[in-house]
Amino acid sequence: MWIEKRNITPKKAVEILKKSGVEMSEKKAEELLDFLYFLAKLVVDQNFKK
Repeated sequence: MWIEKRNITPKKAVEILKKSGVEMSEKKAEELLDFLYFLAKLVVDQNFKK
């Protein structure tokens, strides 16, 4: 069973993006992180698990 561990919180993502000049709400940051974690898992599953 895969237990998902997330190291970046939406609040931290907002802080990181703000430093780069990108304004984003925590809700949108949460959606973005969900998408990025999904993509990362997809890449690992397709390329490293057989």
